[in-house]
Amino acid sequence: MARTPRITAEMLLEAGAAITLEKGADALNVRSVAAKLNCSVQPVFRNFGSMETFRRAVIEYLDGTYQSFVAQYLDKSDYLFTISLAHILLARDRRNLFGVLFLSNEYGRRPPPADILSMTMPQIISSPWNREAIDCTAVQYGLTVKEAEAVYRDVRFYTFGIAEALYAGSLIAEENELRQLLRGAIRKFCAK
Repeated sequence: MARTPRITAEMLLEAGAAITLEKGADALNVRSVAAKLNCSVQPVFRNFGSMETFRRAVIEYLDGTYQSFVAQYLDKSDYLFTISLAHILLARDRRNLFGVLFLSNEYGRRPPPADILSMTMPQIISSPWNREAIDCTAVQYGLTVKEAEAVYRDVRFYTFGIAEALYAGSLIAEENELRQLLRGAIRKFCAK
């Protein structure tokens, strides 16, 4: 009798990510993963210990997908524009990934840290993952750090508004139109 192939952690993560992107975060459970891989539920627990640990690993896996998407657009000499454009294009071109990472009630927001579900404005500005964009914005536009923080904050929420409209389907826009909107907004926010 042939032995059943071992289900690896990577296979489980890929299956979990696929389920989450296809059907939403609520569809991710041990039975759906087992069905996708045609196996028992044991590999999930053997590799991750608990469903909660597995869910966190799936969101981190999806965050890696997000980081790869953003890396295609990121230019640190024009950091604020390119990171913002990448976020908008993610909502337009990878709707399900955007929804899971940025609009999901279960996950709240992408890591790190995974245990914070909401943040204040000062926490967003002081977050380590936002500081590089703020510092680059200060240099690029000749702003003080305090001014760059305000510009980053304003552009971030302007960007998120466009991204949500694209995600919801209430806005249809070509990349060139999105670029023009974003450039114009950055100019206006820097001129304050």
